[in-house]
Amino acid sequence: RARGRHLGVPREWTGATPAAAHRAATVTPDDEPAPVAGLDHDGHTVLSSAIADLRAAAQEPAVEDAPVPPPVPSFSPPPAPGQQQILARTCPEGHANPPSRDTCAVCDAPLDGDAELAVRPPLGRVVVSTGQTLELDRPVVVGRRPRSPRTQAAELPRLVTVPSPQQDISRSHLEITLEGWHVLVSDMATTNGTTLLRGGQPPRRLHPSEPVLVVDGDVADLGDGVTLRFEGIR
Repeated sequence: RARGRHLGVPREWTGATPAAAHRAATVTPDDEPAPVAGLDHDGHTVLSSAIADLRAAAQEPAVEDAPVPPPVPSFSPPPAPGQQQILARTCPEGHANPPSRDTCAVCDAPLDGDAELAVRPPLGRVVVSTGQTLELDRPVVVGRRPRSPRTQAAELPRLVTVPSPQQDISRSHLEITLEGWHVLVSDMATTNGTTLLRGGQPPRRLHPSEPVLVVDGDVADLGDGVTLRFEGIR
C-alpha cells in the first residue's frame, strides 16, 4: 500500500495526520442542519403558531343568530276601555245592528251578512229634564251625589248629578245598564223610589235593585221634578 493513503478520507486530506483526518470526518451536533420551518418532523408536534391560532379562535365571541320576530297574532286585539264587543249585523256603510234586524236602523240598507263581533254602538240616548243629553254607550248612575256601585267593572259608569232641593232623590238613585242590545234601569234601593212611565200603560213603580227593560219613549221619574226620557232605543 502507498504510505499516507487512508481509507474513507478524501484525497485532498491525505497530507493530514490520521487524528486530524478523523476530526474532519466526524460530524458534531452543532453541524446538523436546522429543521425547515413549517414542517412537522414526526407528525405529532403542534407548532406554536397553530396553538396561537387555536387560542384566538376560542376567545372569539360566538355569533348569535338574529332574533326571530314574534308571530303575528291571528286574533283581533281586545277593544279599548269603554268599547265593548257584541254580535251584530253590519250594513255596507259600517253601521252595527242587532242580529234580529233585516235592515239597518240608521240608513235602512238591507242586511245580508251573518252576525259577527263588532264594537257596540250607542244604544240610544237619555234626555235629562235639567237639559243634559247623554249617549247610552256605557252605564250611567244618576243621583244627588252619585257614586259607582261597583269598585271593579269592565265599564266605569258615567256619573250624572241632578238637583234635589227637597232631597227626594237619593245620592245614587237610578242605574242605567247595557246588556247586549238592551237598555235596563234599576232603582238603587232608594227611600222614595222611582216610577217608570210608558205610553198606554199605568205608571209602574220600580222594585229596588230589580232591572227593568226600557223601550223607546219611556220616562223614569226620580222625584223632585227630575225625569229621564229614553230616545232612539234600538
